[in-house]
Amino acid sequence: MANENEIKTEGTEGMGEKLKKAGKKAEAQKAARRERTVKGSHLLPQLLSSDRIGALTTEDKSGFTKIVGKQKGRAIYVAKKGGRVDLSGFTVEAEAVTTISEEDARQKHLGKVRGQLDFNKADDAVLAAYDAALAVLAEEPAASEPESK
Repeated sequence: MANENEIKTEGTEGMGEKLKKAGKKAEAQKAARRERTVKGSHLLPQLLSSDRIGALTTEDKSGFTKIVGKQKGRAIYVAKKGGRVDLSGFTVEAEAVTTISEEDARQKHLGKVRGQLDFNKADDAVLAAYDAALAVLAEEPAASEPESK
């Protein structure tokens, strides 16, 4: 009987390890599947790298990472799962940017979004457009004239 209990205990411990390994494998498979189905998800680490963002401020939102600069009303929203980058309050002229009119944004409930990156374009074009958008955020606000009272 003692030998039977030892065997059952060893089997249970072995099962725990197998379950952990299976869970890790399932997570890896899920991530790989997401990369195949969500366009641009493979670019996410590059988009959010501190080297690329520099001195701009990032804020974690529920489904997005918000990147803001010194100009009020302008931001870049990067979807945490990849596949979507919104330019809010501004747009840039680039091959991989789809411009969104105020009316289209209203119909799609996108608020102040005026451009989105197009992940159907080449990765280099997407990254170049993203860098151009970051450069716009990094610009100093235009000096305004002092208010007269």
